[in-house]
Amino acid sequence: MSPIRPIRPIGAPNPPVLPSARLSRREKLWLAVLALTSVVMRAVAFFRYRFDSDEPQHLHVAWGWTAGLVQYRDLFDNHTPLFHIVTSFILRAFGERPDILLVMRAPMVVLWAAVLGATYVLAKRLYDARVAAWSVMLLAVFPPFFLKTLEYRIDNLWTALWMGALVVLLREPGRRPGAGALFAFGLLLGAALATSIKTSLLVITIVGVAVVAYGFAWLRHAIPALVGFALVPGALALYFMKEEAWDELVYCVFTFNAALSHTQLWTWAGRIAWPFVMVAIYVIARRRQFSLLAVGILIFVATLTLLWPLISPRDFLAIMPLAAILVVAHAPRKVVIGAAGLALISLIYYANRFENRTDEHITMMRQVLRLTRPGEPVMDIKGETIYRRRPHYHAFEVITREQFRRGMLRDTIAEDVVRARCHVAQADGPMFPPRGRAFLRAHFLDLGRLRASGQALQRDGSFTIAVPGEYVILNEGGEARGTLDGSAYSGARELTPGAHRFVSVKPEEALAVLWAPAYRRGHTPFHLRDREF
Repeated sequence: MSPIRPIRPIGAPNPPVLPSARLSRREKLWLAVLALTSVVMRAVAFFRYRFDSDEPQHLHVAWGWTAGLVQYRDLFDNHTPLFHIVTSFILRAFGERPDILLVMRAPMVVLWAAVLGATYVLAKRLYDARVAAWSVMLLAVFPPFFLKTLEYRIDNLWTALWMGALVVLLREPGRRPGAGALFAFGLLLGAALATSIKTSLLVITIVGVAVVAYGFAWLRHAIPALVGFALVPGALALYFMKEEAWDELVYCVFTFNAALSHTQLWTWAGRIAWPFVMVAIYVIARRRQFSLLAVGILIFVATLTLLWPLISPRDFLAIMPLAAILVVAHAPRKVVIGAAGLALISLIYYANRFENRTDEHITMMRQVLRLTRPGEPVMDIKGETIYRRRPHYHAFEVITREQFRRGMLRDTIAEDVVRARCHVAQADGPMFPPRGRAFLRAHFLDLGRLRASGQALQRDGSFTIAVPGEYVILNEGGEARGTLDGSAYSGARELTPGAHRFVSVKPEEALAVLWAPAYRRGHTPFHLRDREF
């Protein structure tokens, strides 16, 4: 076995450049089997793995750019905007289609390949070709990385930009980056910040590693990187100021996301503990001469867990490639092969046995495109209907729901729906806040995966309209016959908000009042459209 070249320990001279380790025939066979299996599983999962709720949320924001809307000012989003801007050009090319989330997963494959390629390059520079090959393999089959990189989400572009920045910065032992490379590093890191605010964690990580390795001597070389770092965020800041959306950007990205952390005791405890943990990492790393890779991973994980208000597996995507390299470099080869095989098998569990769970959202999107027309608003949870504006500003994600619960935000769904004359809503669910949920349940009728404004009539024929518009009176067979508000009913009629009464020629039949365009477009509450059509 060829020796593994470690990252330069603190204070030690640069190690000699060693020839790349060669993979044995058995290792090549294992790599080929694992790689082929993982590619087949990825292809299956691409079409069948369920859509995360973040995917349509991000795509709704990207759609906003194609519709001439300005992020933050015209629709809510609590992420930095580069991912949505870039992918909006791809979305524009495909137009409105129900399987658009599958289409938009395709660019994620490119980003996934870019991250794997960068992982190989870094591992080969820091260690050797054998470590590089197995690092890529272990990373590719690690369930959180495998599944999250399938999804249309900002974290994939964020990770790709971060890994690209590291490839530019970290050269072969004995070579230091010049001013041009430092500028490019800063430019990519700035683009990562414009993609995700979590880049602040990566900046802390880079600075922490530099301090551990070089003290503060690195500061005199930092100017090119700082100039590059400021370009993309600076350009976007100027754009949003020009569009009079800067205040909204600050609210959505900073104020909104930080609102809960000011009230949580554990968050303040983490902030107090963080500097002491950083000092401990510095002292231990200097005394034990940890590899800089290990130092970076420790700083990132400690900063994320102590300072970040909400933590999920996707937050670790940017550090997973470095962790894979470190594990492969220091674990016995048989352990690495076994871990890769076990991870691949465990994917069957984590991917829900690769059952097809994409059809539910595609079915709903078919109904969206049939039931509504461009320009008609839809009240959904986080932007699941993608191509339609929401009458309510905030998306009902974890932070929003908690702010509703604590009284930090006011539930204005009812007022917003009436004001926007919104006649279509997503199916009922617990993610709607209580007051708005009660309003929608009282004044909207189920049509399958969607609802339209209307009500089931009481036994005496009375009903209430909340959203003014054109309505029809229906029975199980179609339009009913009778008198509406004292005059003969002869078809769709404009109804104002308030109480109304319909007297049927068949007093015992079940009746409903429904938004007329929904009926004309093939929907009725008596025959739900739950299946694809």
